[in-house]
Amino acid sequence: MSIPSLFHTNYSTVGLKSLVVIKSDDYNSHIMRILIFGLGILGGGFASANYFLDRGHEVRITDLRSEEALGGSLELLKKRGATVVCTEHRVEDFVWADIVIKNPAVSPDSPFLTYAKRIESDISFVFASPITNSIKIIAVTGTKGKTTTVAATTHILNMLGHEAIQFGNMGISGFSILANLESRLHKGKALPEYLVCELSSWQIRDLYAILGKAVPRFKVVALTSIFHDHLNRYTDFQSYKEDKWLLFGAQNTRLLVPQSVYEEVSGIAGIRQKNITIIESIAGATQQDARIRVAWSICRSLRFGTKQIGKALETFRGVPHRQEQVGIKNHVVFINDSSATIPEAAAFSCATCPWNYQLICGGTDKNLQAEGMVQALKEAKGIHVLAGSFTEDKLIPLLEKEHLAFSGPFDSMQAVFDSAYAAALEDLALQDNVAVILSPGAASFGMFRHEFDRGDQFRALVDNLEE
Repeated sequence: MSIPSLFHTNYSTVGLKSLVVIKSDDYNSHIMRILIFGLGILGGGFASANYFLDRGHEVRITDLRSEEALGGSLELLKKRGATVVCTEHRVEDFVWADIVIKNPAVSPDSPFLTYAKRIESDISFVFASPITNSIKIIAVTGTKGKTTTVAATTHILNMLGHEAIQFGNMGISGFSILANLESRLHKGKALPEYLVCELSSWQIRDLYAILGKAVPRFKVVALTSIFHDHLNRYTDFQSYKEDKWLLFGAQNTRLLVPQSVYEEVSGIAGIRQKNITIIESIAGATQQDARIRVAWSICRSLRFGTKQIGKALETFRGVPHRQEQVGIKNHVVFINDSSATIPEAAAFSCATCPWNYQLICGGTDKNLQAEGMVQALKEAKGIHVLAGSFTEDKLIPLLEKEHLAFSGPFDSMQAVFDSAYAAALEDLALQDNVAVILSPGAASFGMFRHEFDRGDQFRALVDNLEE
């Protein structure tokens, strides 16, 4: 029932960007009132609520979605004693709470946060816990490649006998990790040597604000890439980058960045150039597949040998929804890259595809330009577009400008899949190797619950094909 002893901070806010730290009473002596601000549909809010329910605290959940949209996980929490407020947020719930656990998708300028006594996130809870003091933490951010980098780094470390656990933006809540660590401590079991954390720009922004305009001291900080993204939530690209740069605090001395942003990162106040390493300059890095290059570089920076790392990577199988080969049916290779939610990500994935491909793309606009994926469109044997605001307003005009034929727009995964698969079967009459790639370059909302739902529907259709 106790809260880690470092959590004695009370926050008065006018948005998270102007946090004022105020000392308050020790909360460990009584039952806490916890408000989950945004349950979400990817499991983070569920893990947060479970963590506090397991420790005997009072839990309320507030979310603008309906109970039906939030699904069965909400019913489980209600059965465990959580109070649920759906389709609205109420000031009284924020006034009631001792701690508000903020979903990273919630705007830092939400007026409801002004009523919170104290704001936390799953990430801040992990990093402020004394349990993690002896654990080496690797932080990974970037526009494209974060999840694969974290998964590959974790895999390498474990294969080399250095226990590592991954968590963060890929869907593994910090509260799940903290529960695991606390259980180990209680049972007298060893803690992992490493935690490998994937951080989105929103999570970095919240962490920096919650910890009083600071970030933890990390063993390694790595930036995988930087492209225009989330411009439906940021006023401009510079604001998006500045949230990323918050991770590169002066106290972190092992910073890995791509050559393309070295000059910009080295110009950030307080950062010493000697602490920054260009990923492409690390021995052997450029010889690696682009998908695992940053993971390779992280492990090389930790002084692991090239042969050790290479051997460990032989058993790495990748990450779902990220250039994931989900099947081969009737000599057609199917690749699920549903997590490619920006044009540049789709371009990257298509550029690394070794087969001629039929491309499924399009969807909902994130206030990005389609030109970033023009090469992928030109090299595709066929283009099949999903309906959505990005498709209608930006993708189709680009296709027409470039005189590229396309099929659609289609209003379901079934319809666009059938179109792409039929075209791929026709291609087989002329060549041996053909792929169908789902790499949308756009957001999924509207037609799908999220990008994972989009990828799951694609995978299910592949599984159901007859051979």
